[in-house]
Amino acid sequence: MAKVENVNINEGQDAEFNCKFVSKPIADKITWFKNESEELVPSENIIITNTEDSSILKLINPKATDTGSVYTVKIVNQLGEAISNKATLNVSCGPVFVIEPTDQSVLKDKEAKFECVVKSNPKPNLVWLFNGKEFTNRDGVRIEKDVSKDKYTLVLPKVTPAHIGTITAKASNEFGTVEKNCQLDVLDSPRILNKLDNLTVNEGDQAKFVIKFSGKPKPSIKWFKDDAEIQIDESVEVKEISEDEICFTIKSSKSENLGNYFAKAVNEFGEVVSNKATLTINSKHSISIYF
Repeated sequence: MAKVENVNINEGQDAEFNCKFVSKPIADKITWFKNESEELVPSENIIITNTEDSSILKLINPKATDTGSVYTVKIVNQLGEAISNKATLNVSCGPVFVIEPTDQSVLKDKEAKFECVVKSNPKPNLVWLFNGKEFTNRDGVRIEKDVSKDKYTLVLPKVTPAHIGTITAKASNEFGTVEKNCQLDVLDSPRILNKLDNLTVNEGDQAKFVIKFSGKPKPSIKWFKDDAEIQIDESVEVKEISEDEICFTIKSSKSENLGNYFAKAVNEFGEVVSNKATLTINSKHSISIYF
């Protein structure tokens, strides 16, 4: 029995194993096996052609997952049997994402990790990009790979708002290139960015306190007077001046509005309190002149 040769193909091609043999008397049975134990039966994907001195196994469009499979043939006649050597199938293919990297929302100064599993033959070259520019270890990131598991990892040890953007995993070999995008969002606990000023107004005038803040998700702002939360009603107005600036207005100042005011910014990652600002109200006095 002649040696059955290994077969190397590109994905999408058919694979053909050819065995030459001599059998006297003529073979009664010829059987092909996959991985020694799986007997192959003719089907739409398996064609077996036998003659008196040869047997051809044709696999129609085998998949990349068949790479590494071994094939043998057993020849049986009235006097005995013979088994061929093991021949290996190698299917070359471009990269395919088995597990894609996913969007991440990470608290500022914490670690962000992106993982993916990519299969190809031969193994791919995988690079990570940020907004289209390739990451390197000089960027303060860790790039890891476990080739045995086809697993690739990008770690950003300490994220900042500068890392908000698109993370791309790009895998390529001689048979193709694929890439997957995901988003990194950096969250932050609230911060107060300014100091509330003390106010002195005349009775009946408006009194305005303005607070500037940051945080992600956007914090909610609560207002307090003398440690009690102010209930918003028609006597006051809370207006958003900009995305990170809110004005609290007492529409008509009265003696009961005297006191210390402060703001509290709250989101899911914490809360922060501003300084206390004092509101002083000058009373109106009527003056009579007698002659």
